[in-house]
Amino acid sequence: MADLLRLVYASKANFDSSGASGDQGEVLSEILTQCRRNNEPKNICGVLCYGDGSFFQCLEGERSAVEALYDRLLNDPRHRGITLLSKRVVPQRMFRQWSMKFMNVDAKIRRMLQIENLESFKPHSFSDLMVERLLVELRDASEKRRPAPIGTQGRGASARQAGAARELMPGLVFATAAGVLAIAFGLMLAGLI
Repeated sequence: MADLLRLVYASKANFDSSGASGDQGEVLSEILTQCRRNNEPKNICGVLCYGDGSFFQCLEGERSAVEALYDRLLNDPRHRGITLLSKRVVPQRMFRQWSMKFMNVDAKIRRMLQIENLESFKPHSFSDLMVERLLVELRDASEKRRPAPIGTQGRGASARQAGAARELMPGLVFATAAGVLAIAFGLMLAGLI
């Protein structure tokens, strides 16, 4: 059986991180689309977190596939200053439902940074403990949001809406059936049926 590897790295973005232009959103969208398209066939999953001009990324999968991807990422012109934060064999994946989950640095992550006396998101300086805490936070955030299966992640709002409709369908069927029965019972009591 092949080793299951979890590799975590930090890097700085090579695009305008001020948010003043559409550059940031376009580049992030392009990165995620490419990650999701390329990772799924290689059975690589993970998470990408972005904030304050920095990336924090976790890749999980078969050792050879993850190491080959990381080697390519070292030469990706969209980022620089790549620092390997963690690389280890693990018994199971943390992000198995995501070919690449994405999260901006949010209020909860900002609170984690404050506890560590960090004023901004600078994952290059994270301790091993902070790396693990952030991975758990990112994992838990993904589980709470019930992600779409890997095959539907990159397909936009219509796939998310279809997934939401499938989740609601049993409740709608039950509510509709209960409503029809209530109407029929009411009509029977009124002597109309």
